[in-house]
Amino acid sequence: MTLSLRARLILGIALLLACGLLVADVAGVLLLRSYLVQRLDQQLLAPVGGPPREGPSDPCSAPAEGGAAEQQLPTTFVITALDTTGQIRCRLPSDLGPSDNVPDLRPLGPAGLAAAQSDGMIRTVPGTAGGAGWRIRVVPADAGATVIGVSQAEVQATVHRLEAVTAVTSLVILALAVSSGFILVRVGLRPLTAIEDTAEAIAGGDLSRRVDPAPPKTEVGRLAAALNTMLAQIEQAFHDRSESEARLRRFVADASHELRTPVATIRGHAELYRQGVATGPEEVALLLSRIEAESVRMGSLVEDLLLLARLDSARQLERVPVDVLSLAADAVVDARARQPGRPIVLQPRIAPPWADEPPVVDGDEARLRQVLANLLSNTLRHTPPAAPVEVQVGVITAEVVCRVVDHGPGLEPEVAARVFERFYRGDPGRVRDTGGTGLGLSIVAGLVDAHDGRVWHEPTPGGGSTFVVSLPLRPNSHSTVS
Repeated sequence: MTLSLRARLILGIALLLACGLLVADVAGVLLLRSYLVQRLDQQLLAPVGGPPREGPSDPCSAPAEGGAAEQQLPTTFVITALDTTGQIRCRLPSDLGPSDNVPDLRPLGPAGLAAAQSDGMIRTVPGTAGGAGWRIRVVPADAGATVIGVSQAEVQATVHRLEAVTAVTSLVILALAVSSGFILVRVGLRPLTAIEDTAEAIAGGDLSRRVDPAPPKTEVGRLAAALNTMLAQIEQAFHDRSESEARLRRFVADASHELRTPVATIRGHAELYRQGVATGPEEVALLLSRIEAESVRMGSLVEDLLLLARLDSARQLERVPVDVLSLAADAVVDARARQPGRPIVLQPRIAPPWADEPPVVDGDEARLRQVLANLLSNTLRHTPPAAPVEVQVGVITAEVVCRVVDHGPGLEPEVAARVFERFYRGDPGRVRDTGGTGLGLSIVAGLVDAHDGRVWHEPTPGGGSTFVVSLPLRPNSHSTVS
């Protein structure tokens, strides 16, 4: 049978208290009985109306003497005179009858009486009427021995009364303690009941439920705090998993959609060629050029997907000292070659708040080149041909900052919030007239994150978009860079 925690606690309290009360009651009764018996022994050693160590010379000799001794004798005392053979000669008080309770000397026998007379020790003997026992002392007398006895009836009555009082008191204390313990345990375990209810609600799917806080210095309070922390992490983990699954489904759908277009184009042109629609050399060359263009586009898309997969697997990049200003200069030269008529300017920043030191980072040079190339390609693709572009590079508070600034139409806030998502395009129809795959800025975000940096978008004053890349500055950046 398995008991609940509440029942085990209450049962444990009751057992411990019962054992404690039992020990205390038994000890109290034994101590009181021992004390009362000692009082009787003291009375035996100094009886009223007689010498402390010897009894009357002969309690049965003369009525006057016997009468005086009997008058001075306490009511709880009995004096028995024995002859030399151990037979009873007389008793005081003299009015004792056969049915009265007197010391029963038979269990001692002659040898016991002789031993008691010689050593003077006080002994306990039963009563003749089956009543209370007696404490006796045997002292020598002129004609044998005198046995002085004092009844233990009052001792036994006092002890019995104490036993009854302590038993009733202990039962009352035990009942009150169990009742109080039940209330205290119920109140103390109430937070556990709340935790149980919260766990059942969470098992039912309500991940937002939390345990009510309790005093932090108590065990239940620490348990509640730990559970709330764990529940928050579980809820966040489920939320992250749901978002990750949604992103994965969207990514697979977008990748399939993006790959289906070039595959369909290649297949369509191949069907046209197989059916003999293209008869002249120029028509054949046009079909082959379209097949080649779509193949290149599909290859670029696959390479971008592979790069994102490698970034998702958190592979370590090769890290060497890299001068970001030099990479930016090369990227600007390449951009000018793509669009010779567009004003594209490199602006090194050294004036405050920029620091006057080389913008050197520890990173993968090829990947950082790809970051700058993707940012500039995105800017050139989505801004008017005459819109100027500035690339600003410098150091601010131990970070290398590169800003690609354009003065085009800019981005709407809802578009800017999702601009780094994979396959996301700002136009509702997600058209492909710009020739992009929708992965350029996603690759930028992944590469920058792999370099422990940050990338974000902010509007350009006066109109346009600014993409900012921030990377940790390499310590001792004045050293040689690659």
